[in-house]
Amino acid sequence: MNEMFEILKAASDSAGIETGYTDLSGNVHSTDPATALKILEAKGLRIDPSRLDTRLQVEVFAEDELPERLIVKPAETIELSRDEKAQGDVTLHVKNHPEFDGEYRFDTEEAVLAIDEKTGFSTFSIPFPADLPIGDHEIDVAISLSGRFIPVSMRLIMCPACTYMPTEMVDGRKVAGVQIALYGVRSHSNWGCGDLGDLRKLVDWAADDLKVDVIGLNPLHALGNERPFNSSPYNPSSRFFRNFIYLHVPAIPDFKISNKAASLLEAPATKRKIQALRDDEHVNYEQVAALKLEILREVFRAFMENQGQSHFGAGRWSSFQSYIQKEGVYLRRYATFCALEEHFKNNPPRPKTWQEWPKPFQNPLSPEVATFQRNNEEAILFWKYLQWQLDEQLKQVQAYAKSKGMLLGLYHDEALAVDRNGADFWAWREFFHDGFRVGAPPDDFAPDGQDWGFPPPDSQRIRAAAYEPFLRKLYTSCDHGGALRIDHVMQLSHLFWIPQDGQPKNGVYVEEREADLLNLVALVSGQSKILIIGEDLGTVPPVFRKNLMAKGIFSYRLFYFERDMAENQNPYKDYPEAALVAISTHDLPTFAGFWMFKDVDVRMKTGQLDADREAKFREDRTRHKAKIIERLVRDGVLPDATAHAAWETPFPTDDLHRAVLAFTLKTPAKLVVINQEDLFLDTRQQNLPGTTWENPNWVTKMKFTVEDLTTNEEAKQFSERFAHLVEESGRALRK
Repeated sequence: MNEMFEILKAASDSAGIETGYTDLSGNVHSTDPATALKILEAKGLRIDPSRLDTRLQVEVFAEDELPERLIVKPAETIELSRDEKAQGDVTLHVKNHPEFDGEYRFDTEEAVLAIDEKTGFSTFSIPFPADLPIGDHEIDVAISLSGRFIPVSMRLIMCPACTYMPTEMVDGRKVAGVQIALYGVRSHSNWGCGDLGDLRKLVDWAADDLKVDVIGLNPLHALGNERPFNSSPYNPSSRFFRNFIYLHVPAIPDFKISNKAASLLEAPATKRKIQALRDDEHVNYEQVAALKLEILREVFRAFMENQGQSHFGAGRWSSFQSYIQKEGVYLRRYATFCALEEHFKNNPPRPKTWQEWPKPFQNPLSPEVATFQRNNEEAILFWKYLQWQLDEQLKQVQAYAKSKGMLLGLYHDEALAVDRNGADFWAWREFFHDGFRVGAPPDDFAPDGQDWGFPPPDSQRIRAAAYEPFLRKLYTSCDHGGALRIDHVMQLSHLFWIPQDGQPKNGVYVEEREADLLNLVALVSGQSKILIIGEDLGTVPPVFRKNLMAKGIFSYRLFYFERDMAENQNPYKDYPEAALVAISTHDLPTFAGFWMFKDVDVRMKTGQLDADREAKFREDRTRHKAKIIERLVRDGVLPDATAHAAWETPFPTDDLHRAVLAFTLKTPAKLVVINQEDLFLDTRQQNLPGTTWENPNWVTKMKFTVEDLTTNEEAKQFSERFAHLVEESGRALRK
């Protein structure tokens, strides 16, 4: 039975609406759902009829859990007299795979009709098509039943039993990597924000100097590029597209033929601006974005003049059109949003968000938006061009990483959230529940709970769309990488919903279709050849962690958190194999910051702690530091002779730093990734949860420039220390 019909049935039961009746001739007459809806509304309970759309039946299967029979669920009820037998057949047609077509008759019981006497809803079953290949299959079912013809459209999504893992890792190889916040990368060539040109140079450093197989990145999703509310990579404008701020402009082929772009870049005023942005302590998203857009428009103009429609069939124009066709309506709506946003920001009254635009423009399908698209085709094309160039440059970096012998190369990150004021929510509002926000319930860490502010997904509509939005997001995140971290992987099981007018204490957990989503992750992982890591920090039900492991999804284990019930640090041998191990992450203090209580200092400064809680934090931290030293000594990575110095010294000693790195690399985990802040003992934390303007989040730049990594003696010593430990642990890159 269709899920929404189950909801309707439950509501009807509570309102006393019977499912049907049997007439004097013995014929069963089922209650018409439309009539039931009207009665429910009359009784004060309204169900949105649009959510009862059963035109497409969607089923997701794992190849190791296939049923013997395929259940077909028609949208309409079937009425037969009590003694009447089903006559006719069921025909199955699999688009693009005629070898799986079949015809099944009722009289031979290959096709079976079942009618639920309690609900009146009917299902048909036929043999499951054996050996149907992995992938998304469009299926047409034609039911001929006692003179009636009933068509049913289906999507069968066949998934592998588990996610992908490189053969070398399956065979026991363990690897290591370094994590970078790309926006914070400093270099002599970027414009005040790390870019994909810097990333290529970091590949050289990681492969040649660190001897590692992985470079981890922050989410590269498209942002509003405005501080402090629209600069978090974990609250993006769009998860389907990337942030143009990462483009390495001089590497774009069309830059080389644009005299105007070159002149702008070489102008003294521009050079002064770029140097000021490089020298800025923090990433200035607004100014970097504005400068890049100014020059990128000239680059795009050169492309249109030399490769545009007037040069139809030319190589680059053809490649551009292929990209546009591949990205389809998602790119069209995203680029339209960007062009509209720019249009309204440049014209009074300059609304700040799309929710303040004139009403017709708040709907991506309105006639007014269609008119804007026709009248501003080139402006929209510009935003498509930027995404094409981002895709090309990222593809080139991953190819370069693989050519250097890196087993995985780029390790991407997919955010949980989406900005209510961003492109995705404007373009695909029907796939979100606008009346709620996602967060977390009250706990010891956050006594009042957490309100993350973004809307939860409308799982029913996403499923009715054959999971296309979910799959598209995943495919985009997996493109041009060897590994992907899924932020807050519990989203695949349930999310904590808070009413729009409520607080976290009023929230409830709402289940997702966990089995379907896990199977779909396995599908995308296999097709993209990408390793999946699930961020499973915090309280995770053991059964869900077991389900993740069964699908081959790596756990995400942080050194700080791996403690037993007595708060002792766990020995390295107790870490799981199917895991990524790190010391810290962007929302936690760096190791040096942790050791020096820097996060406690910042929490006091921002008003998150009062004096009593500060004292408790410092007491707990001091105890935790003692437990860490005890574990490092017991596991043989910190010499007993230097342990006292490590305890007494406010800043981590060389031996303590070496010990923590060695500890993580000695774990059985197949993947260890160390943040560059922990590699270089930087005390600055990328993000302080619970703050926006109170703390400079998502703007911190690297301690060393890209050039320093191979020339600065201090940077080289840190790199050599890590590389030596990587080689000693057997995790070194193999060329």
